[in-house]
Amino acid sequence: MTSEQACNLASNSSELEARFRTPLSVAARNAASHASHHLASPKPHPSGDSMRTALPVSRTPRSSFLAGGLLLAALAGLSACNRNAPSTDAAPADGAAPAAAAAPVVRFDARLSLVNNNGAIRYDGTVDSEATRKALTIALAQAYAGQISGTLNADKAAKPAPWQDKLPQFAAALTMPGVAVNFEGNKIELSGQVGDADRALLLEKAKTLFPGFSYGGLFEGVGGTAASSDAAAQALAALEPGKSGAADIAKALNQINLRFDEGGARIAPASLDILSRAAKAIAAGPKDARYEIVGPGGGAGQAADNEILSRQRAEAVKVQLIVNGVNPGALDTRGEPGTTTTPLRFSVVK
Repeated sequence: MTSEQACNLASNSSELEARFRTPLSVAARNAASHASHHLASPKPHPSGDSMRTALPVSRTPRSSFLAGGLLLAALAGLSACNRNAPSTDAAPADGAAPAAAAAPVVRFDARLSLVNNNGAIRYDGTVDSEATRKALTIALAQAYAGQISGTLNADKAAKPAPWQDKLPQFAAALTMPGVAVNFEGNKIELSGQVGDADRALLLEKAKTLFPGFSYGGLFEGVGGTAASSDAAAQALAALEPGKSGAADIAKALNQINLRFDEGGARIAPASLDILSRAAKAIAAGPKDARYEIVGPGGGAGQAADNEILSRQRAEAVKVQLIVNGVNPGALDTRGEPGTTTTPLRFSVVK
């Protein structure tokens, strides 16, 4: 019998049973069951319903053997059919799209911020492992004799911190109330309330412990040297303490080209130095002078949104000036309505 005939026989046997209900397949199954029972055990059949079920088989032994043979042939045919059928586990055809690869993990720089709040240190950041987190937490606690608190997270996506080993030595120098420093990758930014002498001291410390890093924020402009291209710094430096009036100070302040985060009210670190100079100019001016700050506006979409953003930026400038020594009572803030982009503006309040 060919494999094709075997396939046809297997198919036809199930079709015959379904259409004509002949005893062929039933007899075949009974014969197969009966044979397996005898092979498994030489004991006689127990009495009861099971014996009565097998009676038709015992009365027609020839049909039983015939049915059993047909069953075996059908099974062989089905096996041949399965061998000839295409496998569902076959490799994908040429040109088929490969399985999508797992998305790569986006790595980011480890970061840590430290703020001296009247002698108590507050920290916050993210590092690459639990081991690093524990080591830094212990080192900071030792550097500040327990006057420290904060949150430090561990994230496998963070890159190893290049400042980890030398951080305790630098942190021990942050003794000035109001000083703040931020580490991110190979960048260090200084902010907060820091005098010129302390800025110079911390910059020298940073360069010694972290050579080749980028030093931003209040580290820029250390030494009092204004860039020749910075008109605002030159104008502020030209003011005479105790002699320049409020109008002269406002005119110099209005040359400041302040930078913020895109669409936000966070002052860019590169603008912290010029605001430190602005604070000195205001503090050295008339003691009864008051200034209104209008924050840069535009770029936020709707007019109402622009006014809110302008006011938030004005408040951020006010806070930074107060941190650098300006009397809070000398400063008012206002938001600029409309959709037109407007610069930072200072005006004297009469």
